Amino acid sequence: MTDIDVVDESGEDESDLVAREDDEAATTTVDWTVETVVSQMRKGRIDLTPSFQRRDAWTRVAKSRYIESLIQRYPVPQIVLAEDPKRPGRYLVIDGKQRLLSIRQFCADGNDPRDVDWISEKLRLTGLTEAKKLNGKTYEKMDSDFPAESMRFENATVRAVLLRKWHSQDFLYTVFYRLNSGSLKLSPQELRQALYPGPFMDYVDKTSGSSTALQWLLNKKAPDRRMVDAELMLRFISYYVGAVPYKGNLKKFLDETAEKLTDGWDAWGKSAAVKAGEALEIAILSAQEVFEQDACKKYVRQRFERTLNRALFDVQMHYFADPNLRDWQLQNKPETISAFQELSRKDSAFIDSVTSTTKTEAAVLKRFTAWGEKLTEISGIPYTLPPALPNE
Repeated sequence: MTDIDVVDESGEDESDLVAREDDEAATTTVDWTVETVVSQMRKGRIDLTPSFQRRDAWTRVAKSRYIESLIQRYPVPQIVLAEDPKRPGRYLVIDGKQRLLSIRQFCADGNDPRDVDWISEKLRLTGLTEAKKLNGKTYEKMDSDFPAESMRFENATVRAVLLRKWHSQDFLYTVFYRLNSGSLKLSPQELRQALYPGPFMDYVDKTSGSSTALQWLLNKKAPDRRMVDAELMLRFISYYVGAVPYKGNLKKFLDETAEKLTDGWDAWGKSAAVKAGEALEIAILSAQEVFEQDACKKYVRQRFERTLNRALFDVQMHYFADPNLRDWQLQNKPETISAFQELSRKDSAFIDSVTSTTKTEAAVLKRFTAWGEKLTEISGIPYTLPPALPNE
């Protein structure tokens, strides 16, 4: 199964960050042994919750070869951790989550109650090219059969950069983006999960990861490893609920929504999030029925592109979540597709709004308004903008 590409257009990037003169941190570099790293994770001092396993990006071979590198004393990349200002001595993972996951799963101990959530994903080494005799071994088997290799592994050095006394979350996002530039970019949603812990982000993580509709949209059979599904759900909820207004900064919009719904979870956040989540599921299934494989994709040069466009996701899902407009589109599929193609051909400003400068207030308002007006024109049903946008 081939994953659907999600274009960077209208996604978060470093341009969303607001620079501050005091954006710096006290940085310490420490060399921990693997044994120390395992102890830190077991004690909860490194925030690597079991739910991370659902977003596990490395194959077993990749994990095994990282373990092999530690045993063979090969150079390995450093990890970067940021101290949680609310819980001194505890750290958020900025870079190195997959490496830490590999160690955590390999060292999971069925006799340690702190490892109960990890034992089901226990790693058995495979695909090793240098230490081939360890293929098929668990940590316990390596310890009993090959004590020299076990000792080398436990005493191997993992260099950690510790960021303390940082002043803003934008500083962490900047570090995050810089570390991932030039490679496969990680989703900022991973960092947001750590910065806004609580029932709302748990809901987004769990619900998006189990959504068959989102899996269809992204052409996946499991939760997205880079949390694109969670990001798309958060975007929809942010526009749908309107807990904060959209003012042109996407990262701030999503962050503040996460903070608001987390703080208000018991009073109103839970009901709002669940209602939005249910609406999104229905909207995606409706888009699937109308647009089929072309849902949330740009129409240019007389054809639909292959890549999923986040900006079009926002717009199409909003109007499929509207019960009246959804029913009309479902009953008039050819007319809906034809109208979208016509809008894409004739309204260059609409295409610009989902292609370039996609995050400005004007671009966001343009794309929601343009498709809303087109649907009203062909259906006679009034459209309504999302609560997060100014409704005239």
